[in-house]
Amino acid sequence: MTIGRRQSRLLVALALCLGLSLWSLPLPSLAAFNSAFPRRAALGALGALGTAPAAAGPTAPRPPLKPPAPASGTISGGVLPLTIGLGTCLVSEGDVTRQVSSALDVGYRVIDTAQRYGNEAGIGLALKAAFEKGLSRDEVFVTTKVWPSNYGFDKAISSVQDSAKKLGLEAIDLVLPHWPGVSTDFEAAETNFQLRQQTWKALERMKKDGLVKQIGVSNYNDRHLTELLDYAETLPMASQFEIHPFNTRESLVQKCKELGIRVNAYSPLGGKGNPNQVTDKLLSLQLLQDIGAAHGKTPAQLAQDMQQTILRWHLQRGVTPIPKASSAQRLQENFDVFDFKLSDEEMQEISELDRRRFAVMNSEVFL
Repeated sequence: MTIGRRQSRLLVALALCLGLSLWSLPLPSLAAFNSAFPRRAALGALGALGTAPAAAGPTAPRPPLKPPAPASGTISGGVLPLTIGLGTCLVSEGDVTRQVSSALDVGYRVIDTAQRYGNEAGIGLALKAAFEKGLSRDEVFVTTKVWPSNYGFDKAISSVQDSAKKLGLEAIDLVLPHWPGVSTDFEAAETNFQLRQQTWKALERMKKDGLVKQIGVSNYNDRHLTELLDYAETLPMASQFEIHPFNTRESLVQKCKELGIRVNAYSPLGGKGNPNQVTDKLLSLQLLQDIGAAHGKTPAQLAQDMQQTILRWHLQRGVTPIPKASSAQRLQENFDVFDFKLSDEEMQEISELDRRRFAVMNSEVFL
């Protein structure tokens, strides 16, 4: 099966807007790619369309991971804490202020958003109210992401300046490019490469200028990350990508750890709210029911215990999950994962559920 340019554009637009999975989209062969783009082939950055050769790249010492715990004290501008954060994808501007305010009251201190979500201003209102009530700016860690239409040196800087205004922050804790390209078209490969490089240089400039405290990447696979190390002066502090028990991303998680890059998981419970979500399937598994029950309080809380089990699995892997939650009760339930520990056997059993199943999208389609 081959997919033409028009079909590719339609599929990707649908995936980015609605969260459809394109993990099975056929990719061009490496030989065809190198023939079309000899300069890119000379870089050796693509490897075998999945595993790229190691590059010297930038190096920077990172503090060791602390045990999972509620974030406290000064965290703004530091490394991404190993804790439970709040995801706000698909949360409307009208609802996000209430949700973030409730999360801050519960004890959340890591808040994730993006330009594409259209709710940065609503989050800014919640932060302003919390600061006025006495919460210190240093106690909150805020992430946003640059949408591909704002890629390029000047456009990226201008868009992040606008994000900072909406969030009401002089400096944003962490900024990431949202996807590794603007199109999955074969012919767009060179444009994607140039925009990845220009946008990263813009992030490095913003970090030097103080508009951004830390920089990282989002949805970068192994070859995107290896390519980045060829031109980056600053090592990404964090990498955000889809992770859950049906898609453990073990190889990429380990690569990030080896490089000292903190791992941030979206859709940590299986992507509920996306057309290809696997949350319902996960929560029907007997294995997770048994593990959840073993660590739970009462049988009536089994669904809650299973979700807490998954979130605890993330934390013990050294991954910071950012689950979504609409109610104050669910916010509290997702946060109550610091009073128990999974055994090594339970961790392994959950990891063996891996099916390489994407609830959102496999960014390998971006050349």
